[in-house]
Amino acid sequence: MKIWSNYLFNFMVLCLLSCLLIWLTDKYILTSEFFIRNGQYLSGKPDQELVVYNLLQKWIYASAITYLAVRIIAVALILYTALYLSEVSVSFPQLLRITTLSEFVFLLPATIKFLHFYYSDPVFTLEEWQRYYALSALMLVGNIPADWHYALQTINLFEVAYWFLLAAGIQKETQLSYDSSLKIVIRVYLPALLIWIALLTFSSIIYFPATS
Repeated sequence: MKIWSNYLFNFMVLCLLSCLLIWLTDKYILTSEFFIRNGQYLSGKPDQELVVYNLLQKWIYASAITYLAVRIIAVALILYTALYLSEVSVSFPQLLRITTLSEFVFLLPATIKFLHFYYSDPVFTLEEWQRYYALSALMLVGNIPADWHYALQTINLFEVAYWFLLAAGIQKETQLSYDSSLKIVIRVYLPALLIWIALLTFSSIIYFPATS
């Protein structure tokens, strides 16, 4: 459909679906009662719990949209630089469209996570919620420090599917073969992802040593 060629429209749909998942999660799973039950009080005053909870929700929506925008622009910029240096003709808006459409794949694990906890035993802990990521390496290991959760969550089949979707988009917008497109994605996106994971893991160890 021609309408899907507009990356701004795609981004708006992506944000709406992401916010919908956040809203459903907050309404049915991560409620204020859930945090209180897990001993995670949001304020020091019982009568202020709901006020603080509602305030946090506004920041969650804003941070989710900001994260999506930064991630999409960063990935598009990395790919644009690699293709430009390889003398492959492609515009930045085209790459924004590719990265935005590819980003939809990450709605799948978020949806699976919501459905898993919505239909499972209602008595689960915050740690169980934080650890769960469908088809990820984190689901295959036992108890490990929280510092490594993000790294192992990132190693998942949906992330790999994202690489192939990026390659398919580049192939469609350029004269490159699919193999060449995939090689470019792996050569430039994967190192950037590893650096990002390393920075987050190192930062969590430095600033939150208690979780190590």
